[in-house]
Amino acid sequence: MNSRLSTAALLIVSALAVCSRALADCPLGSAYDAGKAYERGQALESQGKKADALHEYVKAQAEVCDEVNPYRAPAAKRGGPLGLELGTAAEKAGDFRKARDFYEMGSHYARADVAVMQIARAERDNPNEYVMARTHFEQRAHLAEAKGKAGVVTTPYAPDPKLVAELNAMPKQAIDRAWKAEQAAFNEQYLADFVKLTQSMTIDPLDMAAQQRASAAQSDFMKKWNYQDLMQVSRDALDLMRRWAVVSADTALEKSTLGWVTQRSDQHAQILVQKYSGSPGLLEKAIAFVPLTGTDETKTAARVASIKAQAVKLGDDANARENYLLAIGYYKAGGDRAKEEATQAKASQLVMQKIKPAADKAQAQAEELKKQLSDPKKVQAMREQAEAAKQAVQQQQARTAAQSASRQKSTDDLEKELGL
Repeated sequence: MNSRLSTAALLIVSALAVCSRALADCPLGSAYDAGKAYERGQALESQGKKADALHEYVKAQAEVCDEVNPYRAPAAKRGGPLGLELGTAAEKAGDFRKARDFYEMGSHYARADVAVMQIARAERDNPNEYVMARTHFEQRAHLAEAKGKAGVVTTPYAPDPKLVAELNAMPKQAIDRAWKAEQAAFNEQYLADFVKLTQSMTIDPLDMAAQQRASAAQSDFMKKWNYQDLMQVSRDALDLMRRWAVVSADTALEKSTLGWVTQRSDQHAQILVQKYSGSPGLLEKAIAFVPLTGTDETKTAARVASIKAQAVKLGDDANARENYLLAIGYYKAGGDRAKEEATQAKASQLVMQKIKPAADKAQAQAEELKKQLSDPKKVQAMREQAEAAKQAVQQQQARTAAQSASRQKSTDDLEKELGL
């Protein structure tokens, strides 16, 4: 009852304050609005809707256009325990994002900082999460200002220096991990195997031996290299290094890392173009490395165009050798859609020519079988043949059973004679 009276008294004060301001427009809201939020929070808390109640208590603590927000302190007093309870439960459930939000709303800033670091650790290779964590700690400076306001911060607070140091070390550590992954991924033996696999592909549907060899080669390649696209792993690692460098806030680290990325990407593109152009797929990988070389758009476009022209030229060579499957791959890598489609049509025609005799033979057999099935005498003869074959099998099974029984009897007689 006393609580209701207090709330009513506060609402009266707020209403008078609103009237004194002649209902002027207020973008922040009034103390009366804060009072209504406080009342909603109390009602929701009594219903067991703690998360919703906490949100209302946070609204009740907001800045208002009136000189004083009389609900700030009571809302903070009621919201603090709720934030701690809900944040602790979320943390135990492993939901650190919710835990962070609940602790923040309850003004448990040190606990919110720990939850933020838990998220950053779990996503240690994600530069976006690092930026969010860094922004979180940078904004902590504004709390010093808020400490002087009643009910906002009830205990002294300052970010833990150990957490800040751990956060600041993350970009360098992530770049080192990506660098090691990239070095392990770019393997020239993998590239040589890739070219060999590409050259073994065939489109002859009747050359079963070649088809089996190609299938076995592909399976062996995938197993040997752990079912990974190592060139994609390499490129992704370099791109991740670049992204970390940009957000690191460390000028020296950014400069050195971007230098590594540029040099390594340039080397990879050159090696793929010069040594492993026997595979259209690797020329496509070379093109993917070019944007990471750090050159301007004009130079990047010119280099990509050069690689594509090389791919089309190799496609023409493969086409002249009637290696249409390889030619199609090169035209695709070179972006020459017209030649790609023309070669696909030519390859389809070749396949049809090869399978036509077999298809005609199968069609003829089907027609012959259809004729036989349409002749009642032949159908009856086929039935009689099937019945005769069935009886022959049954007779053979009976003879086998009789012989087995005879052998068993002889064995039993011999055992008796020997006294076994």
